[in-house]
Amino acid sequence: MELVKRCPACGEENPVSEVICRVCMTNLSSVAPGLRGAEALPPAGPVEKPEVAGETTIRTEAGTPVLTFLRSDGRPLSVADGDELGRGGACQELFQDTMTVSRRHARVTRSGGQWQIEDVGSTNGTWVNGRRLEKGRPCPLTPGDTVKLSLSCELRVI
Repeated sequence: MELVKRCPACGEENPVSEVICRVCMTNLSSVAPGLRGAEALPPAGPVEKPEVAGETTIRTEAGTPVLTFLRSDGRPLSVADGDELGRGGACQELFQDTMTVSRRHARVTRSGGQWQIEDVGSTNGTWVNGRRLEKGRPCPLTPGDTVKLSLSCELRVI
């Protein structure tokens, strides 16, 4: 009998050595191993998003709309329309310790009052709520969304 880590989000059976689900990028570091093929609990439903009153942006002194993310380590990251995320982009100092994040990883834009993110050809991918983005195809963002830049950098839209 083989032990596996069953992803709590999608139900995928991953090798016990995995720390990130190979299907949906969920963190498996705290998942206890179980037997392969054993009856699993149903996958978790959609991520519940916190109720946020009002607009999802804050405004700087200059009046420019800004979208704020919260990194998994608790550090905030505020970006403006057109900013690129990565080791060579906006707030690059927050990504210097994360070598799996590309220099040019993803771009955040605002169109018609809606924030969106798109992968700009990163090496290790951009994920929103467990779904991998196609290069150059914008994905809308709302408060509570989880954005992963590669396997090692998680951001939450606040």
